[in-house]
Amino acid sequence: MKKILQSQKGTIVAISALLIILVPCSSSFSRTLTQLTPTLTITEEYNDNYLKTENNKQEEFITSYGLGFSVGFLNKKSNIYLAYNPKYEDYKNFNSRDGFVHNASLDGKFTPSKFTNINAHLAYTSASQDNDYTGKTWENSALISGDSQLTKNTNVNFSQSYSNRFDEQVRTGTYNEHTVNRTSGGITNQFGEKDRVGANFSYEFDNYKNSDADEHTKYSPSGFITYWLTPLNGLDSKLAYEKTDFDTSTSDIETYTGHLRYLRKFSKHFDGYLKYRHSYSQRESGDHHIFHPSVGFDWEVTKDSGISLGVGLLFHKWDNNNNDSTDPFLDLDAYKIFNFSERGSLSITGSSGYSEAGDSAASLGYTTYYKAGFQLNYQLLKRVSSNLFGSYRYDEFHESAVNRKDNRLNLGGGLSWLPLKWLRFNASYSYTDFNTDTNQRGDYAENRATVSVSFIPVLPVRLNASPSRQFVESEIYNH
Repeated sequence: MKKILQSQKGTIVAISALLIILVPCSSSFSRTLTQLTPTLTITEEYNDNYLKTENNKQEEFITSYGLGFSVGFLNKKSNIYLAYNPKYEDYKNFNSRDGFVHNASLDGKFTPSKFTNINAHLAYTSASQDNDYTGKTWENSALISGDSQLTKNTNVNFSQSYSNRFDEQVRTGTYNEHTVNRTSGGITNQFGEKDRVGANFSYEFDNYKNSDADEHTKYSPSGFITYWLTPLNGLDSKLAYEKTDFDTSTSDIETYTGHLRYLRKFSKHFDGYLKYRHSYSQRESGDHHIFHPSVGFDWEVTKDSGISLGVGLLFHKWDNNNNDSTDPFLDLDAYKIFNFSERGSLSITGSSGYSEAGDSAASLGYTTYYKAGFQLNYQLLKRVSSNLFGSYRYDEFHESAVNRKDNRLNLGGGLSWLPLKWLRFNASYSYTDFNTDTNQRGDYAENRATVSVSFIPVLPVRLNASPSRQFVESEIYNH
């Protein structure tokens, strides 16, 4: 444990040191655009079920007063964005939580050479003054990722992330503090127009402040290849190994997976496929085989935008108390932004999957999930904009000792009005409905409404003109 804590501190120190080195160096490359933007925001939030309970719902009104600033530094080789937004929160019922909350973030995008890109992110949120944080989340995080072209046809990528957060636990619904650390890296060689071969490795651990069944360490090496036999016919394959060690039990899992796909090209961006995937897991409670044939298509528009959809069956063979079964399964990986006019855009996202020990509820074992969401942005008037959003997630935990199904629905929307360039009014509403058939946690429904007024003298600079898939999905699923 001491080594792990040292690793966590080392991660923060290393990333901070990198940013400190790169920030001053960036100004020497070329002319830098600098902009300082102060902000003043007053917010009123209402929640009709603040503690997310099935019965004895607790209403809460929170008034926040925030005075902060943001500063951006942009030049040819680096974009840096710093923000600090402290605020004072006044609770109507939970008076012990009244006090200042500090929010700070530092984002950087660097191109130290023509063939190397580095992205970094640091964020800090101070915890509540109250010893019992139930109903409220906070997170301190650090991330550095990048890619580099070693040769004309060979690229490497890496990512290191750290997160210390307090949030709602999937398994129990209680709020817990835990630390998640993830490291990954990979190499890819392009040996044809669309022919690729490569390898990846990932390592992660999830440690809880108080001992918990979901604590685990996981590592996974994998390799893949895509090869087109002819311009219209191709194959791709992937092999992977995953080892999950649980800190509080002996129910460790070793999983071997592999798939083979036949690809048929119908157009430049549209392929059909036939696929077979096999998964084999070794565990103390009994081995588990999954036989998974499927058929589908890939519509690839850009590197991170497109739709992949397949229909197949999961044939399960268990060497324990679980019954062998045959289950239909929809393979889904979709992300697309439709800009249907100058005023509006629609973002859609969806995915499905199955694994032996999910990251958010590792101790619950074999899991399948489906999730989908959308976000519609529309400019109603010159100074009035609106948005609607919705998402749905379904999780099924198949172990005989668990046998659980969770459903979560989120719906909402908002309006933004800029009567003056320096004055903004926002209003938003969201509804969440969670239900489960387990007795480990209860169902709940929650209505939340927020209104705010912000004074912003000038429009702040931003790092990216178009948001990433990760950013858009975070907005859709975490409203």
